[in-house]
Amino acid sequence: MTRAALYERVSTDAQAERYGLAAQDWALKKRAQERSYILVSDGEKDAFVDEGYSGGDLNRPAVARLRQAVREGKVEVLLCYDPDRLSRSLSDLLLLTDEVERAGVRLEFITQETDASPEGRMFFAMRGAVAEYERAKIRERTIRGRLQKARQGKVISCAASPYGYRYDAQTSSLVVQEEEAQIVRMFFHMYTNERTSLVKLADRLNRLGVSRPQGGQRWRASLMSRMLRNETYAGTLWQNRWRDEKVADALGHKPSVKVVERPKEEQISVAVPAIVPRNVFEAAQRRLNENQELAKRNAKREYLLSGLVKHSCGGRMRGRTNKGTMFYYCFRSNHSKAPINERGEPQTCNCGWVNGRELERAVWDTVTNLLRQPDLMVQELERLSKPDSATREALEGELAQVKKRLEELPKEERRLVEGYRKGLYPDFMMREEMEQLGKEQAALSERKLELESQLAHLEKALSYRGQLESLAEQLGRGLDALDFSQRRDLLHLLVDEVTYQDGTVTIRTIIPLEGRRLSSVAQGVRG
Repeated sequence: MTRAALYERVSTDAQAERYGLAAQDWALKKRAQERSYILVSDGEKDAFVDEGYSGGDLNRPAVARLRQAVREGKVEVLLCYDPDRLSRSLSDLLLLTDEVERAGVRLEFITQETDASPEGRMFFAMRGAVAEYERAKIRERTIRGRLQKARQGKVISCAASPYGYRYDAQTSSLVVQEEEAQIVRMFFHMYTNERTSLVKLADRLNRLGVSRPQGGQRWRASLMSRMLRNETYAGTLWQNRWRDEKVADALGHKPSVKVVERPKEEQISVAVPAIVPRNVFEAAQRRLNENQELAKRNAKREYLLSGLVKHSCGGRMRGRTNKGTMFYYCFRSNHSKAPINERGEPQTCNCGWVNGRELERAVWDTVTNLLRQPDLMVQELERLSKPDSATREALEGELAQVKKRLEELPKEERRLVEGYRKGLYPDFMMREEMEQLGKEQAALSERKLELESQLAHLEKALSYRGQLESLAEQLGRGLDALDFSQRRDLLHLLVDEVTYQDGTVTIRTIIPLEGRRLSSVAQGVRG
């Protein structure tokens, strides 16, 4: 009995398909029964099936399993409905044919008889060339139709709908998903008005349990950046934006394909419902560009505390060098970059320039002294862990207040709703009050988690005494020999945050054992 493998394929392009899976399966099994073939199964299936895969690429799972079965000698006949089911690329089709025949496997098709003679091979190649030509024509017509559709102001496909929208196939347009749109408005507001960093913005959404686009598990800064730059949210969707570009391989392998952006004049703009106002979107672009430029400038200079130090006002302090002098300054001291309060006024900071060398030296000396004297760290952990510790008492007291306030918020919301029903509050006041309560609840929930985490850390701190001493001993031996990049990496490993206020520097260090924290203070840094 002859062992035969059946191969079936349909692509996602309905215009390119003449043979459905059911028709292929019926014809192939009928031919196998007529010729008394024994079917070689693919797992639980009687045939090797690629559903939803293009015939222009050999990178298909069922084809890969089929080729492996041929190499292992499990197949004597490969039965397929038509040559273009195997491949619509002539070169790939000839490659598969040669590979199958070299393994001693006979290739059979329903739609044509195979012939091993030169004439038969020539006819087979001609059929493959015609199939490849048809595929190219179908693709060209499809692209032309989509471009015409886009020029008419319609949305080409559901792939163009970002988070906050859904695609309406009947009208070829985007429709706002209000629940998701509220999240989009929230993070645009937080980024432009509250000056929240991308990392903290993503962390806030994760803490609130907001579902990520396309079912992802966590929001990330890179995703937030892409979404903030997406002009669709301001009412303009750009179509025909990307194209495939083949990249030649230096070793002569098959060229790879990368996606590149087309020139702006080749792209097609379509008006869609805006989720955020244009001025808010442009404000987000200005801040993204400022941060990008700042990152480029800072990358050219050596700032040991870059990303770690902030002023007591809450603003981040950035390094800068002017005429050979290095200093740190609070970004809120710049009137145009200060966050706006509820009255529309900029919250500026009066912090002056701080001597950068002295600030860096104070932080470095404090951290290295801790590492050279592990007993100090252990004593600090013991002090913080005592039941009567001022730190523990303060954390527990604040946690109790936070929990009490969280219990009160739902009652206030119910009172507001009741007052609104009785006509005591107009619509705008109700919305503002509910928004404020929502913000307060989110902030308190976040603080509650932080406090509970810090108290849990104190409970376990003493169990890490031996590890702390060992770590400090290992690091302490080579501190003096570290270069700038190694010092910076060490500080970013050990230091959570540095706060500057009127010549006093407070350092929150992270002991790299599940986030244990210590606090140290360096005095006398000049402003």
